[in-house]
Amino acid sequence: MRQNTSSPRASLPFQCFHTCTAPDVSHTNAVLFVRGANHSRLKISIVTFTENEDHQNLMTYTGSYSGIHRFEAPLSADKSRNLFIYYFKIALMNEENKVVDVVWYSSLGMSREPPLMQHCYSIEFFNPHPQWALDSIVYQILPDKFAASSGYFNVDGTKYDATEPVKAKDLEFVDLDEIHCGGDLDGVGAMLPYIRSIGCDTIYLTPVFKAPSANKYDTEDYDMVDPHFGGNGALKRLRTVALGYEMKILLHGTFNHTGDAHPWFDRQERTGKGALRHKDSPYRDLYTFTSEGDVYVSDNHPNYPKLDYSSYTTQHAMFDGTNAIVKKWLRAPYGIDGWVIDDANQIGDNGSAKNNITRLSQLCKSAREAHLDCLVLGEFASDPRYAISSDGNVDGTINYTGFLSPIRSFFGGINLDGDPTPYSGEDLRRCCEEFSVGVSQHVKLCLLNQLDNNRISRFHTIIGGDKYLYQAALACLFTWRGIPCIYQGDELGDVIDKYQVGPRGLIPFNALKDRHVSVNSAETQGIISELASLRHSNPAFSRGSMLFICAGGAYFGYTRLFEDRFAIVLVNASRQQIKVEQGSMLFPLLASMYMPEDCGTDNSADTGEDLLIPLSGRNVRRSDHGEGLEGLYELLSREKLNVKSYGSTKTNPEFEAKILKELFAGKQLTIPPRSTVVISNKK
Repeated sequence: MRQNTSSPRASLPFQCFHTCTAPDVSHTNAVLFVRGANHSRLKISIVTFTENEDHQNLMTYTGSYSGIHRFEAPLSADKSRNLFIYYFKIALMNEENKVVDVVWYSSLGMSREPPLMQHCYSIEFFNPHPQWALDSIVYQILPDKFAASSGYFNVDGTKYDATEPVKAKDLEFVDLDEIHCGGDLDGVGAMLPYIRSIGCDTIYLTPVFKAPSANKYDTEDYDMVDPHFGGNGALKRLRTVALGYEMKILLHGTFNHTGDAHPWFDRQERTGKGALRHKDSPYRDLYTFTSEGDVYVSDNHPNYPKLDYSSYTTQHAMFDGTNAIVKKWLRAPYGIDGWVIDDANQIGDNGSAKNNITRLSQLCKSAREAHLDCLVLGEFASDPRYAISSDGNVDGTINYTGFLSPIRSFFGGINLDGDPTPYSGEDLRRCCEEFSVGVSQHVKLCLLNQLDNNRISRFHTIIGGDKYLYQAALACLFTWRGIPCIYQGDELGDVIDKYQVGPRGLIPFNALKDRHVSVNSAETQGIISELASLRHSNPAFSRGSMLFICAGGAYFGYTRLFEDRFAIVLVNASRQQIKVEQGSMLFPLLASMYMPEDCGTDNSADTGEDLLIPLSGRNVRRSDHGEGLEGLYELLSREKLNVKSYGSTKTNPEFEAKILKELFAGKQLTIPPRSTVVISNKK
């Protein structure tokens, strides 16, 4: 089976599960569990790489239990790099000890051919990522539209009280994207007790540096917090308040481009020495110009001239100088805790993304020199795996491909561009598994997961305002692998649609703080608080591996595994209950949790031979009833388990007893409609 699912391949005879993926587990040994053939017929090798050359080492059989066989081998690493990649080769022998079939097992799953290098398992021997980030729950803020220290918003000279939502008709002729509305960092500071109370311990601010626009992506001065937000002093004050609540601060860095009002570029000719109009400008080499004198820009925005990182001047200003931008804000008195790098895939030389991975690494290295434990994330418009899978680069990324896009398509049937893209549970599983292939577990835990952000339509709106689906999706957000991130207003519930609060709409912050926006909003706030507590109660959510165990039309399920802690998450987006055949889908959980370290050798001739599909292809079994796992299910029944349901079915003793009875029987699981069920063990 694949790394992240228990679905067996129809043409292959085994189920395999590799456990050497969770962090803080010794990387000296690789362990592989196999079922479906007698251990005496298996010859398994681990294939590792040294200087891009593969080496095979035979694995040692170390015992069997309930038809599951364990094989182990030491990991011999290429010491020249921290990232270590490997896969497994499984040969089936006949009675004469001759090979009759060979399969390969990698992060992509089983195959009839050796996997490509990018499909291999990968681990990092030294974990370079900040450990505080794994336990974080983030709240993203668009400062201008979030909270004002004055107690009200000021929109084009009109004051709007924040004790209740602003009606859409009151703003009918106002483009909120074009004007400042009065939100500031002191207002953010006043809201920190509220943000902490719903379980979030990190705030992530969209761009705050001085810029003409309301969104601040067109930076005019990297050394100054915008006066609309309170200037540099406001960020110092926010830092002080955040420290009092033991909260972290992340800033969004637009390091790929400046705004055209920046003195370096100076389209408005304020300084008389800007790069645009003066070829002898001292800032000319910060940008790239065509022979016709046109500047290269980012995302086709004429007011976003791209920085040229091949220039020493750019390097000195952005990351190489003593007081370079990426360093300055990480140091006292501001002391922020990390960066989210805007357009990370576009940063590069000569008006292009040339040498992108090198420039990203230089930015990250500089940031870590200023603050060793800082978090550096990238926002990538394209596949980010080339960067997150390289040494010394970003810790993670905004997880568009591996969470945000497939989750929105599954629950709302609409992709990030607003196109109708109805996803089945199988589509979601495939998308998320393929994205995670070859990425190290440490990096996967640093991916930032969201339902919403300031760039896309509200999730609550695309699901038609269905509060039960919304609650089910929130449960996915908090139990998924990676860092959960609430976007401002996610907790407004039905108010989002009733008052048409868009992704950049005004937040009724006083009402939000007092939890009296609406009954549904208060319920949503309570659910977010409960999910935050649930996440903190079990390290499997913040540090565990994630494996899909089932998927179908309107449902999917996954497990989270870490040391002796686990969780099973079952999601149903349809309007009727769904029954899922368990079979051997919990084989990875049962094997990793309950297979004893000192299990002995099973010398019976047919151990496990009748569990899965015969190699001959004749008499193929059409169903997998999970034979041989009964003893492990009995051990599972001894666990103290916590059952929570989010959506149309609420947690109650009767429901808890029913689903646990089904779970322990190992036959069938019933997922209630429009709900996410979370079953986790307690210690």
